[in-house]
Amino acid sequence: MMMRQAVIAAPDRFEVRDAPRPTGPLVLRTAACGICSGDLMPWYLAKKVGTVFGHEPVGRAVHVAGLSHLHEGDLVFVHHHAPCLTCAECVRGAYVHCPTWKRTRLDPGGMAEFIAVSREMATNDCFAVNDLTPEQALFIEPLGCCAKALARSGHAERVVVVGCGVMGLLNVQAARAAGASEVIAVEPDAHRREWARQAGADLVLTPEQAAGECRQWADMVMIGPGFPEVIRAALDYVRPAGVACLFTPTATGVLTSLDLGEYYFREVSLVPSYSCGPTDTRRAYEWIRTRAVRPEMFITHRYRLDDIQTAYNAARSGGEVIKAIVTFPGD
Repeated sequence: MMMRQAVIAAPDRFEVRDAPRPTGPLVLRTAACGICSGDLMPWYLAKKVGTVFGHEPVGRAVHVAGLSHLHEGDLVFVHHHAPCLTCAECVRGAYVHCPTWKRTRLDPGGMAEFIAVSREMATNDCFAVNDLTPEQALFIEPLGCCAKALARSGHAERVVVVGCGVMGLLNVQAARAAGASEVIAVEPDAHRREWARQAGADLVLTPEQAAGECRQWADMVMIGPGFPEVIRAALDYVRPAGVACLFTPTATGVLTSLDLGEYYFREVSLVPSYSCGPTDTRRAYEWIRTRAVRPEMFITHRYRLDDIQTAYNAARSGGEVIKAIVTFPGD
């Protein structure tokens, strides 16, 4: 049997093609898939040309074999990678460095009408989410990234979130869910500043305002945009012995000059956080299930698979587009 899938034809171009339906112990009929803000970086997509786009899917189980925790008809979350849970990296909680995590992937990808999931992925970071809607459940993976970043950074009462795209907005709500007492959002775009207010930030500032009001104020700063000038400015918001979390990478080969002597005497910790693992996705699910985080409020644009190029272009344009998703017939 055949299906349709969106293939990355170039770093900024997609083609919807016919392909055989995948097979495996778990097969999902895709209900929805989000466009990740990380996929809006052409240098990142250049590494994935020829593969199927998308890694934020949720789907209905149409085939289940030998998996006691899942049943046909379940709405299912599946991470795009899954660890073995037994190696030295997994034992210390460094799931993204597990060789199995790096090797596993969705077959063929999130922007396909059907997705096959290997047994190790279905067992180790995949679960039923029947108490959520598809539009809530597709946020489990991105919100899991927020959960991991906050866990790596340690408990913080005062948090500054820099950049208010969809991930920044999720970080505003996640910081509150994790116990922060004060959350300030920093964003140059007026439209997105208003979104930050709706997300629950106590104070929303422009970068110019933040340079004065946030100087050495925060226990933890979540740095979204992966640009050297933003990173340098955001580091000034960190109080002595505080934490700056690099939530997004800079482009490969782009260097960021820092005065490490200054950060040494201020004892600023610089903590990168990449993707997430099973403990993080479970925490994200609980936040959504209990309504501590309400991610579906950030969906501003919905598309069909045939309109994937339009969807991607809209997501890259920013502005009024906060979260663009692709929905599939049947849900």
